[in-house]
Amino acid sequence: MIKNQIFDLNRFVSALRKETVENWRTLLLSTVAIYALLAMLMTLGNLVAGDEVARPAVMFRYFIVYMVFSLGGIIVASLAFRGLKTKPGRIELLMSPSSMFEKFMVNAVIYVLGFIVVFPICAQLADLTRIAILWPWTSGAGVPGPINFFDTIHQFAFQQDFWPVDSNAWLEVVLWIGVLASPGLYFMGSILWPRLSFLKTYAAVYAIESVVFIPVMIVASAFTDMHTVVQWMASHFSLPKVMMGMALWSVVQLVLYWTVASWLWKRKDVISLKWWS
Repeated sequence: MIKNQIFDLNRFVSALRKETVENWRTLLLSTVAIYALLAMLMTLGNLVAGDEVARPAVMFRYFIVYMVFSLGGIIVASLAFRGLKTKPGRIELLMSPSSMFEKFMVNAVIYVLGFIVVFPICAQLADLTRIAILWPWTSGAGVPGPINFFDTIHQFAFQQDFWPVDSNAWLEVVLWIGVLASPGLYFMGSILWPRLSFLKTYAAVYAIESVVFIPVMIVASAFTDMHTVVQWMASHFSLPKVMMGMALWSVVQLVLYWTVASWLWKRKDVISLKWWS
C-alpha cells in the first residue's frame, strides 16, 4: 500500500513527538517565563489596585493579560524554525522522513496552537499564585478570589464602554482572528529569517507601516489639523460597520500570512540561507 506523500497521520505524530522531545527545554522555559511574568504582573497589580471591581480596573486586568498573550504568541511563533539557522540543522529538518507539509504543520501545532492552549493555563496558575502569595499577608483583605482568564478575549472586548455592543461583538471577532493572524506573520518571519527572527520581522513590519502611515498622515494634515483627523478617526472607529471591515481585513491577513508562510517553506533549501536570512 502506497502512503500519502503529502500527509500521513503516523508520520505526522512521529514528527510531532520528535520536535517536542528534542526541544522540550525551550518549550518548558518559554512556558515558565510566561507564567512567571504573569504572576509578577498580577501580584503587583493586586497590590496597587486591591480588590477594585470597577469597570476600568477589570478592563485593565484583562488588557494586561491580552497584551502578554499577544506578545508571547508572536515571540513563540518566531522560534518555530530556528533549526534552519545552520546547515546541519537544515539538513536534519529538511531531510527528515516526514513531508514538507507535515513539518510545517508540526511547527504550527507546537508553536502557535500549542501556545494558545497553554497560555490560559499559565494565566490561571499565575492568578492562583497571586492569591497564594498575598493571602497569608493580608488575611484575604484586598485580595479578590480567582479570576477567570480563560475568557480573556471576550471579557476584554465587552469591557469597552465607548462604543455600541455590536461593535464590541465585532471587536471580539477581530481579537480572536488576531490570535492566529499575528503569530502567522512571525511564523512566516521565522521561515524567512531564522536568525534573530523576531527582531527582523518586527523591524520589517515597523518599516512597512511607517512607509504607508506617514505619507497618509502628511496628506491628511495638509487639508486639516491633526486634532480633527484624530477626532474623525475616533468617531468612525466605533461604528459597527467599521469594526466589521476590520474583521474582514483580519481574515485577509490571516489567509495571506499563512499562505505566504507555506509558500516560503516549500522553497527552503539545504544549501544556503541566502543573504536575507
